[in-house]
Amino acid sequence: MKKFAFITDVHLDEQFPIDNQVDTKSNWEMALNDIAARGIHEIVFGGDIGEPTAHPWFFESLKPFSWKLILGNHDKYEQVSKYFDPNQDAQELYYAVEEDDYLSVFLDSSTDALSQPQLDWLNGVLDSPKKILLFIHHPVLEIDATVDKLYPIKNREAVKYILMNKAKDISLFCGHYHMNDDKTAGRLRQIVTQSMSFQLVKTAPEIAIDNTIFGYRIIEIAENGIETKLVSFETGNGG
Repeated sequence: MKKFAFITDVHLDEQFPIDNQVDTKSNWEMALNDIAARGIHEIVFGGDIGEPTAHPWFFESLKPFSWKLILGNHDKYEQVSKYFDPNQDAQELYYAVEEDDYLSVFLDSSTDALSQPQLDWLNGVLDSPKKILLFIHHPVLEIDATVDKLYPIKNREAVKYILMNKAKDISLFCGHYHMNDDKTAGRLRQIVTQSMSFQLVKTAPEIAIDNTIFGYRIIEIAENGIETKLVSFETGNGG
């Protein structure tokens, strides 16, 4: 059995969380301490680290863990690649890692889209006979939320076409929308994980901030499938 933490959207040193009374560094430290206390040694970070000023602190905090990451729309390849660049690509950060019966695929949607070279690569790598775990910052399947109408991945249909036409089970983990969601279309299951900074209210008719909660997701992979568990913390901003 494999167990790891998926943790995303911390937005360190950014002004918007500061203006909304979110202590992102404190949130991050609390989550890492919780992950370590649970005996979890592996982390996948789902994008949106924050300002480059926080990068040295962020990567230093990950040293006790085995970790992988993907880029979000608040990340820049040229900045993050100073600390992590498995392919030495010089343009984009996407890669795949084989482990036991699974192939983990890590995508780069930092430009709010997948480039054509990345789409071509994805189409080929998904032909692996292994089961697929796919990590991308942006959700691919539509979600009934205001943020999905305002800030979706730009070439959603092209990405969705590749994923939906492979005739295999794909488990997709993402963030970006600062909320939890779990939906399935065909053999594609998409699991969106809450933010480590602030949440967006899914049912609100316009963008609405909830600064009272943050957290991450534990993912367990066993012979009989994938199970996930949300871990949430209260910030004390609720009064």
